[in-house]
Amino acid sequence: MDSSHSGGTTGTGGASGSGGTVGSGGSTGSGGVLGTGGGTVTGSGGLSGSGGATASGGTRGTGGVTGTGGTSAGSGGSAAGGAPGASGGVVGTAGIVGTTGTGGAAGGSPGHGGAGGGMGAGGAPAMCTPGTKLTGGKQYCSNSKGSSNGNYSYELWSDGTGSGCMTVYGTGAAFSATWTKAGDFLARIGLGFDQTKTPTQLGTISADFAETKTGDGLVYVGIYGWTVSPLREYYIIDDWGDSKPAGTASDGTPRTHIGVITVDGDTYDVWKRTKTNAPAITGDNQTFDQYFSVRQNARQCGHISVSEHFSQWTSLGLSLGKLEETKLLLEAQDSTGTIDFTSATVVVK
Repeated sequence: MDSSHSGGTTGTGGASGSGGTVGSGGSTGSGGVLGTGGGTVTGSGGLSGSGGATASGGTRGTGGVTGTGGTSAGSGGSAAGGAPGASGGVVGTAGIVGTTGTGGAAGGSPGHGGAGGGMGAGGAPAMCTPGTKLTGGKQYCSNSKGSSNGNYSYELWSDGTGSGCMTVYGTGAAFSATWTKAGDFLARIGLGFDQTKTPTQLGTISADFAETKTGDGLVYVGIYGWTVSPLREYYIIDDWGDSKPAGTASDGTPRTHIGVITVDGDTYDVWKRTKTNAPAITGDNQTFDQYFSVRQNARQCGHISVSEHFSQWTSLGLSLGKLEETKLLLEAQDSTGTIDFTSATVVVK
């Protein structure tokens, strides 16, 4: 063990057509120009060229492209404006700034901007709605493991320092946990495997979760598991406590930065660490490698494409063996806190 927006970002409007295309003298328009999303403009004058178009907030994400404004016409009036952007999408990082026009005959009114899109689920950290806290279930306060419901299994493990309990709700892979001054405390629910197949042979593995938490110290929330032949311990960390896991483990030993991957709309740093004579899934102390994918932006809900992490680790030279488990995890070290998974699933297709 290692020691809301509901749509896309609201578009601020289409790119303002403060002038339109620069003309050296401006051609006489015999008719209106059709703006993108706008109506037909009847123009009897040249096109105004007072400057390039400036995008006020940058291009929006894949579903939230901001509608552009209509083209300005000489004396024919204003373009009707761009169409609203569709909702969803990643927030763009910068607008495209047009160059300043140097000439052109004076024209009429500029076109009006489009209405813009909504807030995208990707890009900026999403606002999560974790759902209603579950009730009932069965509580465990000492090292134990067993079946939960369906194909799910749970495990609680602690190094014996401090105290901690987990409650298994029997609803998907959802659970809650509390811990007090825990040295190293792990609670997890998900899928167990018979150690005869690699992840690729098993199929496509993914998870969905929503959680709320409190606490201090080191906290990891995400996906956890082991492979055998070779023995590997792995983490996909989507949320954390006081600080994001990086190049130094809590016991001061270093992790090696292997690379950067993009999965589920965000960037993950990939780290590797070798544990020597440490507790392992085999039931004894072993020397083995740990792999970590650590999300750039913490989140409290979302979809985790587990198999995509495995595939990209392999492309970085990180070998995996035959799968022993893939579970949703809470791990805490030198920490006091709580967590509630209000929804959670781990599936293979």
